[in-house]
Amino acid sequence: MGTTEPRDGYVNANGIRLHYLDWGGSGSPIVILHATGFLGRIYAPIARALTAIGHVYSYDQRGHGDSAAPPDARYDWTRTMEDLAGFISAMGLGAVRGFGHSAGATAFGSLACERPDLVSRAVLAEPVVFESANAPELGWRNPFIERTLKRKRLFDSVDAMFRNFERKPPYDTWRKDMLRDYCEYGTRPLADGRRELKCAPEIEARFYETSRDFDGLGRILRAPSPLLILFGDRSDSLGLALSDKIAAQLANGRVVKVADTGHFMPMEKPEEVARLAVDFLREQ
Repeated sequence: MGTTEPRDGYVNANGIRLHYLDWGGSGSPIVILHATGFLGRIYAPIARALTAIGHVYSYDQRGHGDSAAPPDARYDWTRTMEDLAGFISAMGLGAVRGFGHSAGATAFGSLACERPDLVSRAVLAEPVVFESANAPELGWRNPFIERTLKRKRLFDSVDAMFRNFERKPPYDTWRKDMLRDYCEYGTRPLADGRRELKCAPEIEARFYETSRDFDGLGRILRAPSPLLILFGDRSDSLGLALSDKIAAQLANGRVVKVADTGHFMPMEKPEEVARLAVDFLREQ
């Protein structure tokens, strides 16, 4: 897959300074959008594979990675979708091919519905979706928000964080190099030598608090752009439970279940996910 290091850059979108990585490659642009709580850098194996078929960019969502996190900004999935449109426009990319994971997949599928002129086709890995009629019943989200707010944010070192995470779900199933990248690039050094999560738990929780108000499923089903939707066959997400309905009602696309993977499929089997993404995104 190659080992080329990406080039850092910044761009302003919707009043937010977004950090991005330019992975290189030739051809029409491909944009990678990460899951909530993470950052673009950790998808390196997939980004490098995609450079074989296009010019690849990944960026950090507002409040994540090295992008700005204004305390008075709004942090919700509508803003995630709007920032994706803003990034594409600010970079002058025109219509892009996309790869999104989790909430990043929901944003890409939703933008493909709202602005098909900006998304020519996309791979959605484990999009977070639910039927809007059931949204008021999603009480299961409250404990998840509480766990996020209690999350450990300070670590003695990158190595200490890695040793701690590699033994615990969901990180114990990740490929080790991707977990190492998360521990290194997903934290910032402090003056006392410790490392702090770049995505503050308070900001991450704000995305979850409002996610049930966003109709990602309806938008994904209506999107005219071709979509490949990937679900892990061991996933505990609501998307897997809806996968048959999605496959039957999707306007333009198909659903594939990836064996022996969960919600963090891109980190568990990056080579297989990259192969599926390359094959689908090169279909023009």
